[in-house]
Amino acid sequence: MMRSLLVIVALALVASSQAFVPAPAFNVAVESATSLDACRTNAKKEKRVRNRDNMRKFQKRGGSRKSTVKKQLASQERQNEAEFIAKCFITTPSTEEK
Repeated sequence: MMRSLLVIVALALVASSQAFVPAPAFNVAVESATSLDACRTNAKKEKRVRNRDNMRKFQKRGGSRKSTVKKQLASQERQNEAEFIAKCFITTPSTEEK
């Protein structure tokens, strides 16, 4: 009787001491960190592909607005210059020749 009581008390002490020992959580964290890194790498690869596709999809064709505006202004300025030069060389009959 005394022996069984002693065994029960010993088992209770062992069980209660196990309750206060922290569980090793680093093994679980290492496994999840590795799987998260792999998922993260795949997500980055997928994002690169999506960005490349969207870049092609929404690509502006025909140049920038700034360059087209500059070309229009240059064309208008050339036309004004040509008109000015044409006016410089217009010959009018002089009054002495009449």
